[in-house]
Amino acid sequence: MATFRPDQENSVYIGQGVELTGEIRARDVIVIDGDYDGEIVCSHLVVGPTGTVKGKITATSAEISGHVSAEITTKQLMAVRSTGRVEGSWDCGAIEVARGAVLSGSANVAESTPAQRGEAQKRLPEPAYVEVEDEEEEEATVAAVPALTGPRRLTRLALRSPRRSAG
Repeated sequence: MATFRPDQENSVYIGQGVELTGEIRARDVIVIDGDYDGEIVCSHLVVGPTGTVKGKITATSAEISGHVSAEITTKQLMAVRSTGRVEGSWDCGAIEVARGAVLSGSANVAESTPAQRGEAQKRLPEPAYVEVEDEEEEEATVAAVPALTGPRRLTRLALRSPRRSAG
């Protein structure tokens, strides 16, 4: 994924402590370490660990380490890092979720071609492990989810952290 360079043209950086509302359109990268409320259109979006975004996002790809509460559309990969929290709805070409990330809302992952599935399987050769909370029992279990072998359409995805007792 792309990284931000201060001298890079067609890019935007919103620093920590900055609050911004409105609409941002950039051909390349938008990096948000502050607070943003509005519409974002760009090639690559990076939300840093201190960044928060509310509104609507349209990007080719996104890397989220902060808090996003928005309607997200990415043509390619949406990666949610371990410190990331995504709420709302998202429509993406592919999704990558790190252990510890929090997702709440609805998802639609585009159907992929056989070549794209082969590439995805190269990146994720082992099963992913997901903590699943049983609503009847207040205990969390860990389940192995095998890598996708064919196109899948997710219509609803809600993952929660397990409750831990103190003591």
